[in-house]
Amino acid sequence: MIEAYLNHFLFFFLALGLSLYLNKYLNNSFNLNKMFDPITDRSSHRLNATRSGGLAMFFTFCVCYGVGKATGLIDINLYALLCFCLIALIGVGDDLFNIKYREKFFLQLFAGIVLLQSGYMIDSFHGIFGIEELPYSLSVAVSLFVFIVVVNSLNLIDGIDGLASLLSLKFFFVIGAILSVSSKEMELVVPAVAGAIVGFLAYNFNPNKKVFLGDTGSLLLGSIMAFFIFYTLKSSSFIVTDGYMSRPLFVILLLIYPLADTLRAFVIRVYKKQSPFVADRIHLHHRLLNKGVSHWKASVTILISSISVLLVGFLLSQVFPLGITVMILFVYLSILYYTVFK
Repeated sequence: MIEAYLNHFLFFFLALGLSLYLNKYLNNSFNLNKMFDPITDRSSHRLNATRSGGLAMFFTFCVCYGVGKATGLIDINLYALLCFCLIALIGVGDDLFNIKYREKFFLQLFAGIVLLQSGYMIDSFHGIFGIEELPYSLSVAVSLFVFIVVVNSLNLIDGIDGLASLLSLKFFFVIGAILSVSSKEMELVVPAVAGAIVGFLAYNFNPNKKVFLGDTGSLLLGSIMAFFIFYTLKSSSFIVTDGYMSRPLFVILLLIYPLADTLRAFVIRVYKKQSPFVADRIHLHHRLLNKGVSHWKASVTILISSISVLLVGFLLSQVFPLGITVMILFVYLSILYYTVFK
């Protein structure tokens, strides 16, 4: 047990040190070449910043995985790694050259297909709508849809300092607890990713050397999260929360803010007869900024709200059946919306 905790600390601080160094190095390199994030009407910043955070995070992840693989402490399916690399390359291309959304969508779809070759996919609804095991073709279709939604929802909420990173930390903290019981070969991925995120946050909130995740970082984090969602929803996986909470509900509550905010934004845009992918400032976090709330306070407020939804859902699941739990959660979400964001 002590050795396991020691490995967690070692990988966390290895990732943290690498992330701090790489964020500083890449930020300086981007600044020297005047590769700044463009400032537009939608921008929430007015000083020069670079989109180098995602690249630093990707390199940190690669080094940590290499160390873990060499020491026999980490083992991730090769197809999953290929998917992460493809997604990171898509993000780099978009950060540097602004890939059109249609091309980016098909590249993400291809990366999702590669990920499914790992053998991890959503092969069961675990009793939701009375459905258990899914036919293979439907399992593939559902998994690809979820992959695209998760990857892009995290990308779409990455509009203010710290938001996507803090919500990702919450996700990996909870998933890490599950992996520590069910999957020893993958559990050290979590402290490695967490260390990379914390190192990035030190620069993300630095007004003098500000660094953004960019599409590289948000898409990479989203793809890793999607992989662990597939692991969680795969029927053959052992999940320690099974006796306490429905797996689909658990996953949805883990991602409640990016999913709810993306759905809300899409509905509003379609209602206004706009493209659902148009860039604007109608996200929930923009409401907080419009009230004069700082980036840090807005991100922490959303983080605490999302944690509260997960805890309330967990507690309700101990008392009520799934249908009643969902209805009460809907009421709770409505209260949060009118008290925090309205």
